[in-house]
Amino acid sequence: MLNSLIGLEYKWGAHPNDGSGFTDCFALSMEVRRRLGLYDFYPEFQWVYDEHEEEQVAGSQILKWVWEKGERIKQPRKGAIFRAPSFTGGIALACVVDDDSAIMIGPGKRVITMPFAKVVKGHFHWAK
Repeated sequence: MLNSLIGLEYKWGAHPNDGSGFTDCFALSMEVRRRLGLYDFYPEFQWVYDEHEEEQVAGSQILKWVWEKGERIKQPRKGAIFRAPSFTGGIALACVVDDDSAIMIGPGKRVITMPFAKVVKGHFHWAK
């Protein structure tokens, strides 16, 4: 279900389904949530891409907007989002995909999965 996302390259404003072979961390996380049957609030954030270039939007702003859409949780669950180390600069989002792994933009600026215990920074966030 998620295999087609692995290996996509990082590019601000790209979406996994746009056929470009690129994605950014927010679009990736929302696509994962959609494929897991969870609410995808990507359309609510399209204005960010329409009105701003990457260098105009701080990662902390994106996190603040995303965090406003849900609640903090202490235990991970499928589709939960968390702050991960950024290998592209700034702040990155990752998404829990199962009991022990997450999907994110990795060190090679490509989508990878890895154990979330190795990369989670702070709390998980749940958006219904």
